[in-house]
Amino acid sequence: MKVCLYLEGEEFVSKSGFKTAFENHKRALQQAGVEITHDPKDRYDLIHSHFFGPKTMYHVKLAKYKGIPAVCHAHSFGAHDFRDSFTLSNAVAPLYDRYLRYLYNQADMVMTCSQFAKSVMQGSGVSVPIEVVSNGMDTQRFKPRPEGREAHRAALALKRFTFFSSGNLIPRKGVVDFIETARRLPDHDFVWFGKRWNKICNANPELARCLDDLPGNVHLPGFVTDTASAFSAMDALFFPSYTENQPMTILESATLGLPLVVRDIPEYQGFLTHGVNCLKGQSQDDFVALLGRVAEDEGLRARLSKGAGALTEVHDLAHVGQRLVSLYESLVGQREMVGVSP
Repeated sequence: MKVCLYLEGEEFVSKSGFKTAFENHKRALQQAGVEITHDPKDRYDLIHSHFFGPKTMYHVKLAKYKGIPAVCHAHSFGAHDFRDSFTLSNAVAPLYDRYLRYLYNQADMVMTCSQFAKSVMQGSGVSVPIEVVSNGMDTQRFKPRPEGREAHRAALALKRFTFFSSGNLIPRKGVVDFIETARRLPDHDFVWFGKRWNKICNANPELARCLDDLPGNVHLPGFVTDTASAFSAMDALFFPSYTENQPMTILESATLGLPLVVRDIPEYQGFLTHGVNCLKGQSQDDFVALLGRVAEDEGLRARLSKGAGALTEVHDLAHVGQRLVSLYESLVGQREMVGVSP
């Protein structure tokens, strides 16, 4: 079997979870012995797209016309996870939702990484089969980096217990709660790794005020490529996002055995359990109390770290590769390879 693993606009999404999941699936398939191409003009038995732009629409429709199975990977599942992202995102969310529903219904199968996302899409009118498939975690490659810890802590002048988060600095990610919680915990350091968009792309007055008035214990070093080294420099994850699917930041932090503090949202049901592999809160008051417990209680940190580490076993690339191959084979069957013209 030869699979076209396609990522439209690779440079545009190079600093996002789209790219990380795409690379993880590539490695998972390679480990499973699947031949891969990234060029939709090539010859292949199945196309699996990780984005949702116009080129994706074209190649999904062309594959279907040629009788080749097409899979769309739903990293985004509609207005639910699009609102409160960028300027005008709330205004265009209904159109965005309609577009995704149309695109996904052109595919033979949709894959997404959480049961919650699957339920939302089914409720919104996506009628093709939807399968839950993890974004994957390369547990052999993503390991603690002691030298990276020293370098990053020195670069940021971190000498105290440090909480961190990662992702685009947009309202949906809970950036305001992150900063305001940090303001109330001046004895600890807080770091957010991620791109800060200009005010044209992210015209949110509340977020802009917070970013322009950072407390001294908050550091914004921007996007980092070596996340294993950067995250190794941290002591615990504080991820107050309001809406997610399966954040790579959580999987990566869990792989490093870092304690996790997250917002209590329905997306994490069946994935994260309060008191077992994370602590969950809803408000800034909750987060202040929970982060204080994590920083002060070494025993609690050890229990949460152990629970978080166990999370990654079912998301290992070997497991993900087998799952992908099984689903691909169910679509391809005994069909002979078909050529796709430009």
